[in-house]
Amino acid sequence: MKSIQIEDILVYKPVPAPIDKIQNKYRWRMIVKCKVNAKILDLIKYSITDVQITKMKNTSIVVDVNPNNLM
Repeated sequence: MKSIQIEDILVYKPVPAPIDKIQNKYRWRMIVKCKVNAKILDLIKYSITDVQITKMKNTSIVVDVNPNNLM
């Protein structure tokens, strides 16, 4: 993928989710604040499909664009 230059994007460090463990699975949250557009959506899709973590067993990634609440 070509590099994407994005301005006005704020990425917070990963932190445990408010309910950090469900059914013996740990959960983490990472918040990215920016305007949603095609470039951002492509970057997210690329990040979750082509990174090494998706090849790890028992690991899943869920993306929620414009969540109604953060709980």
